[in-house]
Amino acid sequence: MAAAAALLTGTFIYANTNVLSADRICHGWVTPDQVSDALGGGWGRVSASEDSPTTCSARLESWLPGQGGELLNLYLGKEAAGFPFKDRAWEVSGTRHVMTGGTHGAYSTGGGWALLPPACSATASDDDSQTVLHAAVTRGDSAGDSAGMGRLLASAAQALTSGPQGCASGTSQTTPTRYLAPTAPDDTDFDKVCGIPGFRLGKVTGPEGQKVQEQTSGSLKDGLYCDLTFEGDEDGPFAQLAVVNDSRFVEPLKNRSFARADCDGRETVFADDMRYREPKEQATTGLPDDASLAKTFSDAAREALHCN
Repeated sequence: MAAAAALLTGTFIYANTNVLSADRICHGWVTPDQVSDALGGGWGRVSASEDSPTTCSARLESWLPGQGGELLNLYLGKEAAGFPFKDRAWEVSGTRHVMTGGTHGAYSTGGGWALLPPACSATASDDDSQTVLHAAVTRGDSAGDSAGMGRLLASAAQALTSGPQGCASGTSQTTPTRYLAPTAPDDTDFDKVCGIPGFRLGKVTGPEGQKVQEQTSGSLKDGLYCDLTFEGDEDGPFAQLAVVNDSRFVEPLKNRSFARADCDGRETVFADDMRYREPKEQATTGLPDDASLAKTFSDAAREALHCN
């Protein structure tokens, strides 16, 4: 546990500064090209400031006169045991790209996160908090690039965990990372909600008659994340649903009361996060109560996957 305990105190980070190659920046986590790609590319020079043992600011300065710089912040932090499925604050959803397999995380053009292996936790064994690498575009005139952001996060996670001084006991990643892309928002088919055969809802509308729209990332086989939103609702989705079958994402849900099943030899959790609504609001929208919606979802997903 010595290397693990050092991760968030700085010893591990400074011992590994630029050890993988001379062109790596931000404590050796990433390359300038990866930063440029994540920020959307373009002509310019990438520089980095290692603000602390667990943070770094990388800047893409344009060569063109009058063009502002783009800024990407990278930082390591601890997250509670339920991350990324904290109540009312999911950090994985149908609106984001999701990584499973080798690297686990989620991202968009504005940033993202990646879980580090349990061996990288700097906490006591009875504390289930997790070490997470975060990336955030904090300044810039143009949107970042989601594909570039995913590659940067996966590469940085690999740099932090592999090699003789890596926090994952010197092992290297052999499982390939799978990248699940979000669909465009679309009107919900009430006979096949979230694209799941048999997942049906009655006619549901927003409090002001808005249509229900959905956005999904992944698939039933690879893990499915679905957001249901009333069109134009600035408060975000009224329901987030997930079919979770990657063991690293199943682990944070181990103490939750969600329905679960064995689906083709994989433990699968049917997770949900519903925005609270008063009975009067439910009657106005036509939504079933939270328990009924969760059961309808899990029953349909279980049937579609032919789970035991």
